[in-house]
Amino acid sequence: MRSLRFSIISVSILCGVMLACTQKTQPAGPKFKGRLLLLFGDSATGMNLFELSAGPNDTFNYTSVTSGVFEAAASPDQTALLYATKDEIFLRDLRTGEVKPLVKGENFCLAWSPDGKRFSYKQRDTGSINLYAAELDGRAKLVWEDVWTAQRAANQSAAGANVVSLGCAQWVAPDKLIFDRFGPSQVKGGDVKPNTTTLAIVSDSVKLADTEKRWSVEGICKSGSAFLRSADGQILIAKSLENPKTASSTSGPCSSCRFLGFAAQSCVPFFIEDSSSTSSEIFYLNPTNWQRQRGAHVGQPFSSTATALINSSARLMVIGDVHGTLVLVDTESGDVTPFFAKTAGPPGGMGESPRPVVWIEK
Repeated sequence: MRSLRFSIISVSILCGVMLACTQKTQPAGPKFKGRLLLLFGDSATGMNLFELSAGPNDTFNYTSVTSGVFEAAASPDQTALLYATKDEIFLRDLRTGEVKPLVKGENFCLAWSPDGKRFSYKQRDTGSINLYAAELDGRAKLVWEDVWTAQRAANQSAAGANVVSLGCAQWVAPDKLIFDRFGPSQVKGGDVKPNTTTLAIVSDSVKLADTEKRWSVEGICKSGSAFLRSADGQILIAKSLENPKTASSTSGPCSSCRFLGFAAQSCVPFFIEDSSSTSSEIFYLNPTNWQRQRGAHVGQPFSSTATALINSSARLMVIGDVHGTLVLVDTESGDVTPFFAKTAGPPGGMGESPRPVVWIEK
């Protein structure tokens, strides 16, 4: 009897050990470190700027920074933040928290020069939309003035033409901006052809050079290489855009992928491609030869308006999407950590549609 009881106990212990050995360890998911600044809310009425940091036991702390923000852009070295309210542009030092007002007016399309010493913005004024390049003390230089009136708009509409509009500018060098102009214009004594790409050289005086629009700019890295989107939706790669007239491009990594951005302070570009209605593939390109590298399968899709930040190691990515989705993604394994439960959504007062702005890693 004792022998039988001993045998039963021995078998039970052995089975328990075998079960423990064969059980798969559930991945804990990627861990967030540093500080994350993000916008929540409706861009039409002004959003709330929050700071997120890791708390104890896999929790997160949220701190309100300011409200009424319509747009924000971090400096290339991640030490400063430009943000626009209803009537002013501010510069926030991300190391000290000091805030300095820079430019009055209704401003948008904020963009930093690659050396972080200048920025550009568009300003809506009575009867015009102007593009400026400015120093960090707020001194601004007019790059282009598009003057329009209700009568001009009516005349052009009757003639079947569109009123000129300026696309948001991007910097291709510390002293060069590139932007799009759409439709004919009689401004400053000359016409602008429909669908024109314009390069502005910002020195003592501003010099403009136009070329026929062949693509739109998806992103420009600090070395000058650019990712473009052709008229038929293809991703293209250009070595430089400092002379759009002679800029040549090669085919990109895929026909249906979306450009997510560069890893922080680098030229490692990341893309996302839908695998199915319930999953997606995230991958990057080797910046020396632009060859596609192994991707990570993520068990959820993201909308075309999702915004992402990639840390400097290119290992982790924060993605914010509509309906309050904010997740941390391991770009090698595809593991995902949500910043808040799907059922709960963002903490009270934040609103929805989170937009990551800058990831301060230290």
